[in-house]
Amino acid sequence: MQFCAALQRTLRGTILLNRMMTYRFATQPETPTPPVRIYKWIALSFLVITVVLFVVIVFMLSKKVTVTVVAKEDIKSVAMTVKVQPKALLGAIGGTVTTTPFAWSEVFRPTGTKAQVGLATGQVILYNKTTAPQGLVKITRLLSPDGVLFHLSDKVTVPANGQVTANVYADKEGAASEIKPTTFTIPGLSPEKQKVIYAESKEPMKGGTTLVGMLTSEDVNSATKQYKDKATEAFWNSVSSTLPKDNKYVVTVSVKEVTINHKPGEEVSEFIISGTSTAAVVAYKESDLVAILEEAISQKVDVNSEKVISLDKNPKVTLAQFDALKGTADLSIKQNLVVTVNPDGEALAARNFMGKKKDEIERYIMGVDHVYAVDVKFSPSWISTAPSVPDRIKVIVKSVK
Repeated sequence: MQFCAALQRTLRGTILLNRMMTYRFATQPETPTPPVRIYKWIALSFLVITVVLFVVIVFMLSKKVTVTVVAKEDIKSVAMTVKVQPKALLGAIGGTVTTTPFAWSEVFRPTGTKAQVGLATGQVILYNKTTAPQGLVKITRLLSPDGVLFHLSDKVTVPANGQVTANVYADKEGAASEIKPTTFTIPGLSPEKQKVIYAESKEPMKGGTTLVGMLTSEDVNSATKQYKDKATEAFWNSVSSTLPKDNKYVVTVSVKEVTINHKPGEEVSEFIISGTSTAAVVAYKESDLVAILEEAISQKVDVNSEKVISLDKNPKVTLAQFDALKGTADLSIKQNLVVTVNPDGEALAARNFMGKKKDEIERYIMGVDHVYAVDVKFSPSWISTAPSVPDRIKVIVKSVK
């Protein structure tokens, strides 16, 4: 715009000068001095200067550069430790720390097991819909609708209009007897009684095949490492429904000692690890943690060159350590961010490219974080440097696919 204004002023001056000279030549008599030719040359010089300025301005206005930046998405992580204490202070959030004893047993199985065939066993409920008690001897047969036969483990008496629970075992070994919950008839009774005296199972039958393996030290060590996570999960499941819903919680179990019911070298289908622990529950307000995380993210992200596209909805929060006496705890926080090039950032401002050559622009752009590729086009194609006017430089940012 400044060039255009200067051009207009120069043109107006040239026109005015020509009019003044024409008027002077028309109103004054011819004299030997000053020569008319000198005035003509002066006017012509102004005209030439005006034309040159016009050409320069047109050239400058037609000169432009388009910089196309292909941006990629990257993942950044913000990792930090936040202290929880009874009263919130700078760099810490308010919350509570409570502890309680917790005992838990977990079942594990050895590796390298083999299948061992056996008799499936389970329990049934015997029903008697008659007005007289019904005695059933040991090994009384119970038949499922699919024809799988079981026997009573002991004699029982089913009370009139009542029921009783009894143990049963399969007639044949193998997986075929591991049936789902079902009803059973008692073939030893008359057809009429079979309708009113019958059995029902509520759980699957088990034991038709058993996986047995040699317990190794590696099995014990691996299970011991898993025990803490299993105990923590079990504790959380036992208390989560009783905790206020307006807080966030982190729990952990500090294992004191464990016992194992089998020793390495024994052939077992399973082994049990039992232990007593101290369970800790840290309660805090989610909004307090979010505020600290946002501050950490703002320091991690350089707004001059990058912007955040998305965040993990649930940052990973674990309990690093706690002090039950002081009521404090340290939370380890990890938040993943998806970032890319910021098209409105200072790094891609058009003024960064004024007067630069094509290769200089390309090197600069490729040095900006999260740039995948760059394409620089000069117009007209024969110019060698970018314009000195930011308005003539266009920066386009595209995402890589």
